[in-house]
Amino acid sequence: MLSKADNGAVLRKRRKRLHGRDNRMRGLKHMKLISNSRIGYLAALAAGVALGIAAVGSATAAPAARNAPRTVTRHYALAASAFAPDSIQEPTQDYVNQWNPTSLSQSVGDRCFDAGLSLPPGATLKSVTFYYTHGSSVISMQVNRQNLLNHQGSVLVNISTHPTSPQVYTSVTRSFPASKAKVDSSKYAYSAGVCPNGTSAFSGLIITYTDPA
Repeated sequence: MLSKADNGAVLRKRRKRLHGRDNRMRGLKHMKLISNSRIGYLAALAAGVALGIAAVGSATAAPAARNAPRTVTRHYALAASAFAPDSIQEPTQDYVNQWNPTSLSQSVGDRCFDAGLSLPPGATLKSVTFYYTHGSSVISMQVNRQNLLNHQGSVLVNISTHPTSPQVYTSVTRSFPASKAKVDSSKYAYSAGVCPNGTSAFSGLIITYTDPA
C-alpha cells in the first residue's frame, strides 16, 4: 500500500495531466473558431469579387447593347386579285381570278400572271411565303427585281411545285439572298409572278422584312 505522501503525489500528477488535456481541448476549439471565421471571411471576399466582376461585365455590355442597331419586323401581303395576265392567248382559254376567297386559276392554257410590289425603301427582305392550292398540275411562283437603269432583271426567289392529288391548300416559305435583300428603290423595281395550271391555284403572298426601329 502507498503511503499518504505517495497517494498525494499520484493525485497531483493525475490532476496535472487532466489540466493539460483541458488546455489542449480549449486550444483546439479556439483554432477551429479561427478557421471557421477565416473560411467565412474568404467566402464573403470571393462573393464580393464575383459581384464586382458581374457588375463590371454588365456595365461593359450595356453600352454595346445600346449601340446595337435596332430593327422591327414587318410584313407585306398581296392577294391574287392584284395579279394580271401577261398575255391573253386564246380567248376561249379563260382564267378565273376569284377574290373571296382569293384564288387565281386556269383549267386550260399556259398563262402567267404578274403584279408589282410596293416594298418600303431601305427595308431588308427576309423571306416570302406563297399561299396556294396544290393540285394535279405544277404551279410556279417567284419574286424578281428589275434594274430599270440598265433594263435588266434577276430572280430573287423561285419555286416550282410537284403535282399532287387530292388538292390541298398549303404554303411554302423561302429566304431572300442576303446579297440582294436590301430594297433599293433608286434603281430597282420589284414584282412577283405566278403560273398556275390545271387544278392548282394561287392565293397570295406575304413578304417578311425588317426596318430600322
